[in-house]
Amino acid sequence: MSESNIDIEAAKRLTEDLSRTLAQAGSDSDKLRELREEVDSLRDILNGPNAQHFWITDRLRAIEAIFERAAVELLADGIKAGNYVAEMGRILGVR
Repeated sequence: MSESNIDIEAAKRLTEDLSRTLAQAGSDSDKLRELREEVDSLRDILNGPNAQHFWITDRLRAIEAIFERAAVELLADGIKAGNYVAEMGRILGVR
């Protein structure tokens, strides 16, 4: 799947689900703050008037990188990174 074939609706669903999960996380660690900021940025792009696919790809990859660096910490906060990373991979056509 190329960047021009990103499933925008799937990215929106993922963003909303991840936003809800992050809102429920009790911790306010640096990694969670960073993740929330990236998710908010992606949401803004997705809801903007001119959502460029390369911007969406860039934000999804940034979120994925945070998950990869902080999976253990996020799991301690009740966030199962693997499910989200797998969904991002499907959206990006990587997995």
